[in-house]
Amino acid sequence: MNQLRRSVVSRAVAHRSIDWSSLSTKLSSDSAKAEVSRLRATYGEIQALANNYSGPPTPIDFAAYKAKISTPGLVDKFEAEYKTISFPKAVAEELAEIKEQHAAMLSEAEKSVEDSKARIVALTELVAAMESNQVGYQTTLEQLYELYPGLQEEIEAEIEAHEWGKDI
Repeated sequence: MNQLRRSVVSRAVAHRSIDWSSLSTKLSSDSAKAEVSRLRATYGEIQALANNYSGPPTPIDFAAYKAKISTPGLVDKFEAEYKTISFPKAVAEELAEIKEQHAAMLSEAEKSVEDSKARIVALTELVAAMESNQVGYQTTLEQLYELYPGLQEEIEAEIEAHEWGKDI
């Protein structure tokens, strides 16, 4: 089991470094900073485990146990059983699925960014149009009718229908 853990953990955190100070400077709330601090502590624990299990375990010295244990054949039985044990290789079956999900999330994020950029352009144009169509106390009715072509007909229809306070 340690061999399995060692191979998985060592691959998971192999040669990765995180700029914690840069990450912390981007946060504004105390709760977010506390969570990053907790994440950093967890990362440190995982890194310590990875360092601890990075190499193969020390082999069992059965000769030393034979010298210490007086029961005949006991250590030989343990040694024979130990040599028959085969540990399964770590196979990350979920890795392909996770990579697909990650790729889908990245493409979705890229699409969202492109949609946001297009929306920013549209909103910027809308703001520019609204600023150019701004009315003030010096704006005349003729200028309003030029800016909003259907406004004159709408006003005339409201007057004819005696809807004096319709839009108030």
